[in-house]
Amino acid sequence: MKRLIWTAAFALTAGEVAAQPYVGSELGPALAPALSLVGTDNDWGTRCDLLINPDGVETGTECDTPPPPTEWTNESGRSPGIATGIAAGYRFGRYRAEVEYRYRAASYHDYAATQIGDVVTAQKADQELETAIGGAGDVAVHGVFTNFAVDLRAPNRRFTPYIGAGAGVQRMSVDYLSLWKRNDDPARIATFEDAVLSAKLAGTTTIGTAVLDDTMVSVHILAGVDYRVADRLTIGPKIRYATGLGAFRSQPREWDQLRSHESSVGRGSVILYTVETHDTSALTMTLSLRYAL
Repeated sequence: MKRLIWTAAFALTAGEVAAQPYVGSELGPALAPALSLVGTDNDWGTRCDLLINPDGVETGTECDTPPPPTEWTNESGRSPGIATGIAAGYRFGRYRAEVEYRYRAASYHDYAATQIGDVVTAQKADQELETAIGGAGDVAVHGVFTNFAVDLRAPNRRFTPYIGAGAGVQRMSVDYLSLWKRNDDPARIATFEDAVLSAKLAGTTTIGTAVLDDTMVSVHILAGVDYRVADRLTIGPKIRYATGLGAFRSQPREWDQLRSHESSVGRGSVILYTVETHDTSALTMTLSLRYAL
């Protein structure tokens, strides 16, 4: 019933023109934006880690209650990539409606120094931490969209420009790395006054490596020019700007290792981290093929 209503509406708009089915595909380059990944976790301070400091030496009252979440940020520059898609739809005179599957991918791999956003971790930066880097490796986006487009001149011309817009859902995956390494020299670590504990902490690493996923609503606008090479076949360039509505936010994950032990501090709970970004847009320019059935 809904399909009949849509068909009737488009037929009336297009002047009772019969619906003509078509299929299409496209391929071309994509430009992904600079990517800012913000991580948070529920880690306790180093002195509160009972796997490092089982006797609670030098802790006072700081380990009586969980601390505020830690926060850090890694920045990556813009990255080129690739975009492709397939579509099936109907033409009603100058108007088109279609369902489309799209895929795009980009490769960052420019792991940057970690910017620390909380006081507890910042206190470690100048003495305990020797290296703190992270960011995105590969980023991939799968999406399903409903698009509407209108030709800006009669579609039987040799060249036909058009504009359109679409909305749908996309699943974005980020190949994520976060690496924190402590100083190898215990004498440079001021977290503990106890030399034995400093030596125990020296050289340990916290590592998070995972493919993080999230699904979000997405919209895009598009424009292009069709060149008719045969009665049923057109080819031409298409440009599109797409963006997700809302932030990408991963599900909580355990660290691969936390201060060189399992993702725990020995206090009865697992330490989990989450990564978020608002940088989900992309600009693509593809070569589009469309064949009328």
